[in-house]
Amino acid sequence: MMTEKIQSFKTPEDLQKSLEVYINELKIESEKLSKQIGEKMRSNDSSPNAADLEELRQKIDGSNTDPKKKNTTKKKDKKTNWYNFDAISIYDGIGLKGELELYFKAMEKTKSELEMITKVKQSIDNLVGKGLKRDMGCVLHLNEELPAEIAFTTPSVYKKKFSLKLIFDVPSEE
Repeated sequence: MMTEKIQSFKTPEDLQKSLEVYINELKIESEKLSKQIGEKMRSNDSSPNAADLEELRQKIDGSNTDPKKKNTTKKKDKKTNWYNFDAISIYDGIGLKGELELYFKAMEKTKSELEMITKVKQSIDNLVGKGLKRDMGCVLHLNEELPAEIAFTTPSVYKKKFSLKLIFDVPSEE
């Protein structure tokens, strides 16, 4: 779950690495959710809620073949099965449909976040490719929407000139 984040990085390379790690985490999360949805749908094919399951599958596919079902789904869309109770929403019913709706919502959010972070990383890569100084620091502000905001800062590591002054004194052998 993405919330607004502000992160500081010493170099643009650190920012790129961090975004790559985050992209990989989102891909893993998306695959995990997809597997869970598949397992839930396969395990309950023979349940009495087959009509509800078929309705979900049609929502996934985005098409309805029977015109009568289109009218019933429009009526069902008006009547929601989720009820607000203080700070939570509760599904009215016990079974697979409510659980699958939650998994689908999580998967949609994960995929949209993955798409957004991938676009941000591609933009950073383009900046670096066009000659962004590699010793600049940066602060990244990620929110739920694009564009992400970046502010460049002075290098966090100052280059110091190295100098060495020694007096080397060795006694001679007799």
